[in-house]
Amino acid sequence: MKAPTLLDKELRGSLQFFLDYTNLAPDSPGFGLTADSTKRPGVASIAAVGFALTAWVIACERGFLPTADARAIVRGTLRTLCETAAHHRGFFAHFLHMQSGERFRKCEYSTIDTALCLNGVITAAAYFDQDAEVADLAQQLLERVDWHFIVFTRGDKTLFRMAYNPDRGGDYVTGEPGFIGQWDMAAEQKMMYLQAAARIDPALAVSLYRGFSRDIGYYEGQPIIINPGGTLFAYQFTEAWLDTARYRDPDGVDWFNNTRLATLANRSFCMENSDRFKTYHANSWGLSAGDSPSGYAVFGSTPCLGEPHHNGTVSIYAAIAALPFVPDLSLAMMDYLYAHHPQTWGQYGFVDAYNLDVAPAWYSQAIYAIDKGCSMIMIENHLTRLVWETYTNSPYIQKSLRVLGFRARTGGSA
Repeated sequence: MKAPTLLDKELRGSLQFFLDYTNLAPDSPGFGLTADSTKRPGVASIAAVGFALTAWVIACERGFLPTADARAIVRGTLRTLCETAAHHRGFFAHFLHMQSGERFRKCEYSTIDTALCLNGVITAAAYFDQDAEVADLAQQLLERVDWHFIVFTRGDKTLFRMAYNPDRGGDYVTGEPGFIGQWDMAAEQKMMYLQAAARIDPALAVSLYRGFSRDIGYYEGQPIIINPGGTLFAYQFTEAWLDTARYRDPDGVDWFNNTRLATLANRSFCMENSDRFKTYHANSWGLSAGDSPSGYAVFGSTPCLGEPHHNGTVSIYAAIAALPFVPDLSLAMMDYLYAHHPQTWGQYGFVDAYNLDVAPAWYSQAIYAIDKGCSMIMIENHLTRLVWETYTNSPYIQKSLRVLGFRARTGGSA
């Protein structure tokens, strides 16, 4: 038998994390909910559920879970989402009590976290496409989302709101409760336009997709559509599911290459700042959102709008999630960390992050579900393209791609 590679070990550890940190108690109202992180095992993140649903697909395909078990977990999770998980007009509360599915404190009802969950729903439904109950429950969840509720216009732009919170003093509420923020920039929300396009008027769907700004930065003279903070995860979350290597958007934008260039720029920025930060070098890069010595934080690199925020913390998962875009560079970093920084490796594979620019050197002890989930999916895509093929070829996403005017790239994969 062939010895497992480091990718095999990391993938298996990722799947084990989702098994250990998902509520799989058969009679629990919160069955299928996944913890936000190992730091808060009693609090579920609705986005984490989307990554978990995708994990069950990967686990089934690889024989890590028997098909009957994986199918049962998916069915139970979709029932929980339909029946007990707190939502407002189909948009889930960002955080939920693991055991009950009730909204956690006064958290917001989040559009992007709902979309991440629904990406998992779409993936699981497409993979278990012969299961009538899975198909029915998935359809209920997708049809329940009231996309019109979060649409508004600003000048000549049609935009999505970011979140909704009805409670004074609730999360992200600074004045009167209600809508919070807007998706007016290029970031991780592209999946929302795909999900909405299958459910709303095509003209409105196209207006929404055209509504967010396309700010341009450059890497070695090549243009990149940037997110404001230059944070790596925002280039990766939609691309974890959508096969951007084989599709171009209606304006011909190559989102796969956009992420590749942003990744190279992120690494280059770390190398350019290696004289100031000990953590950064050619085999230690990846500025993103995740754990840090001061808790959860968002870091980024140039190109971005303004000055990038960073402090020597490297988000390991973000470099791993870059595998499909810069495979040799990601693998080199994984090999380096495994050999020279064993503190970055644990029960579930690599930990979230590390920082050598604090005293003493800091190594995260945490796993965040959305981080581990993103790197898990990208490893699988790098090895087999399973998630890209399953999600992108689903009837739901194929309809959305047609509505928005995405076109298959001729000549195969990038």
